[in-house]
Amino acid sequence: MSAGEPRAPTSAFVVRGYRALWFTGWVWHVARWMAVFASSYHVNELTGDPLRVQLVGAAFTAPMFLGGLTVGTLADRLDGRRLVAVALVALAPLSLVMSLMVSGDIIPVAATYVFVFLIGIGNVLDMTTRRSLAFELVGASLVTNAAAMETFALHAGSMVGSASGGALIELLGVEGVYVGISATYLVALMSLARSFQLAGGQMLGERGQAPAMREDLRASVAMLRGHPTLRRFLVFTVLMNFFYYAFVPLVPVFAERLDVGPFLTGLLAAAIGAGTMCGALLVARVQPARRGALHIAGVLGAMGFLILFSQMRWYPAALAALFVAGFCGSGFGTTQSALVVSMVPSEVRGRALGALSMAIGALPFGNFTLGVIARQTDPRWAVTACVGVGICIVLAWQWRHPELRRL
Repeated sequence: MSAGEPRAPTSAFVVRGYRALWFTGWVWHVARWMAVFASSYHVNELTGDPLRVQLVGAAFTAPMFLGGLTVGTLADRLDGRRLVAVALVALAPLSLVMSLMVSGDIIPVAATYVFVFLIGIGNVLDMTTRRSLAFELVGASLVTNAAAMETFALHAGSMVGSASGGALIELLGVEGVYVGISATYLVALMSLARSFQLAGGQMLGERGQAPAMREDLRASVAMLRGHPTLRRFLVFTVLMNFFYYAFVPLVPVFAERLDVGPFLTGLLAAAIGAGTMCGALLVARVQPARRGALHIAGVLGAMGFLILFSQMRWYPAALAALFVAGFCGSGFGTTQSALVVSMVPSEVRGRALGALSMAIGALPFGNFTLGVIARQTDPRWAVTACVGVGICIVLAWQWRHPELRRL
């Protein structure tokens, strides 16, 4: 069945082992976004400074820029199964340490940044290594469906993680959230082991002998040089992360101005994930043939509704605007990894996803820039101005490179 023909949204789940591997990713996303939400909320409580809140997001996404290509290269040469397992084993006790520090009231803001930075390293491993294993497992005929389901997992995890983070803060305090994060990582680890058991030899992971790491990294750079369409396509990822996703850590700041508590703040943070999740299910069902056009339309629609959200002063309207922004953004999220892996040979998919991770690494620069502007002016107008500039650049780039719409 080809792209453009409808199929069941969960078609990739028929592949033995993929369901458990997908569930691992979903649970990992829940833990990750619970950590980002709780850390942003806590820093806003401690400082009330938009820039310091934005630095939580910058610390979380910095590993994508700093190590995306390196981790992607490792995914192509080492046993990816072990890389993912080691990350989960390390992050579970680390979250418990954070809970103890918060409950003892001995946690400086700097320690929160270190924690989310380490969470971000796990995020890069998930994006480059676990996803590479997943695409290898399902095969070329199901890669678009699997990519849509991976996006569904990301944003369903974002929704559940943010909402449950807000609920746990209201019930147990910030320290309770970190205990929940640790438990969630352990669930992901058990699911990962189950996926390995089911997939058996189909999930190879280990690549055997490989050239020196330095030569591999040079080959990764050469891959980008040899794929101009891939480079041009990744510009959309840079723009979306710099101008759009940079606002996410500021959600507690917007919620504070809407005069709501932790639980409703968590729901507000979850709204964008809920919208993207619904859109991802639709894309997985329809299997659109013109993925490039959908990708660009998703970028523009998401940015437009984010501007609308930034000006809302009534909580239900703000919630609805973020949901629709997320729904539009699903066109971007569901297609980006599928298009990236379709442009390169299967043996360098990890490197290509590493390059995608590096493009997403524009996010910490967007976090910092938006935080500086929000501190000097006002968060509402800072988001409106930054996203407005982003829309103009996206329109100009897709007009200059019309071939990207035909991918």
